[in-house]
Amino acid sequence: MSYMISIEIDWQNPEEAFAPFVGKPHAHLLHSGQSAGDDGWSVIVANPVEIIDTASSESFDRLDNIIRQRRIDRDFGSNNFPFCGGVLGYIGYETAGYFEPSLKLPSHGYPFPDISLGVYDAALAFSQRLGKGFVIGRTRSACEQLHDLLQRQTISSTESQASFALESNFSEDEYLQAVEAVRENILDGDYYQINLSQRIVGQSQMVVDAYSIAKTALNTANARFGAFMQFNDAAIVSTSPERFFKIDPQSNRITCEPIKGTRPRGETHEEDRGLASSLQSDPKDRAENIMIADLMRNDLSRICDDYSINEDKICELMTLPNVFHLVSKISGKLRTEINFSDILRALFPCGSITGAPKVEAMAAIARMEKVGRGPYCGAIGYYSDCGKADFSVAIRTMMIYGESVSIPVGGGVTLRSEPRSEYQETLDKARNMLASLGQTAKGLR
Repeated sequence: MSYMISIEIDWQNPEEAFAPFVGKPHAHLLHSGQSAGDDGWSVIVANPVEIIDTASSESFDRLDNIIRQRRIDRDFGSNNFPFCGGVLGYIGYETAGYFEPSLKLPSHGYPFPDISLGVYDAALAFSQRLGKGFVIGRTRSACEQLHDLLQRQTISSTESQASFALESNFSEDEYLQAVEAVRENILDGDYYQINLSQRIVGQSQMVVDAYSIAKTALNTANARFGAFMQFNDAAIVSTSPERFFKIDPQSNRITCEPIKGTRPRGETHEEDRGLASSLQSDPKDRAENIMIADLMRNDLSRICDDYSINEDKICELMTLPNVFHLVSKISGKLRTEINFSDILRALFPCGSITGAPKVEAMAAIARMEKVGRGPYCGAIGYYSDCGKADFSVAIRTMMIYGESVSIPVGGGVTLRSEPRSEYQETLDKARNMLASLGQTAKGLR
């Protein structure tokens, strides 16, 4: 097939438009908030024609073949749709063990496979900038089926009434001691930095309303890479600010945007400016960011043409509702023979959530955290039939299953790290997700 179908439909708020798909396994929402800085596209998919949920040679060969066989060159003009059918889902952190067999990573214990990528023949797309909605797909029947689902009558959702008891796999003292241990290991030359996380779990007395939590979290965060993903009896909510990689099919360039360096937002305009200035000038945060930008540049060199890699931005300030970040932007031109699996083998997982060197950092993370990460710190996104790809780093991400909500949060630890500040940074990052549960970090045991 050499063409796609696009049908304009009425604009709807994407979180509300998703209501008819609630509870449907492998129906997903990718939602760009106002901080996206582009057209603010949101995408809804359902009814995959195929699901790939194991990390194996056969699975990645199959993915490469699917992407190659489904490729359609189509210029949609000014609409510039992000996803018009193709592969969409998540790649969990433990998939790294497939690409690097020397890594012995612990089990994550979540009711999610290490990878879940669906193949979709149609998608709903809503653009904030255009104020329009579209159904895009490979066949008219796939488009009509998805549009019919969108128009189903649904009962209005109510806010979740669940209450939660919070507990972490690290006490505050244990986390401070772990940061000190990392600093000692850096002095011993074991690695340069690692990203250390704690897992906060909220336990309720009732089954959790994942959709209600997702709407609250997505509306509050206005994240660049929001997501609500549904599986059998479990869901993922992500409000990630960080792009893992993006592919532009016209230029064949791949772009990575690692984030390192964090400050909370201030209570006043003056305090806000002071915190932003402090982050931008802090030698520890800048060194941490530059180190990961160098790591990403090295990873890109494995799949890009010689002399094509650019440092487009280094240590640029990013402003979000709860925090400031430093972000860098590294890009390169992909070699023509590169497949999706080659990209993952070179880049996954993102260096910003491992540390450097990557393999040594991941081994240390496994020893210290003693539990796997699952979807957290993996990647969420798509590879479109039209050649575009865009994956976020799955940070600010909740796993919801039964009566439980898991909120892992972490930060980069370097020789200059101050343990109590590192611990507080994890709580700052958890604030929006905890608020979506009606909780604050003060309830953490």
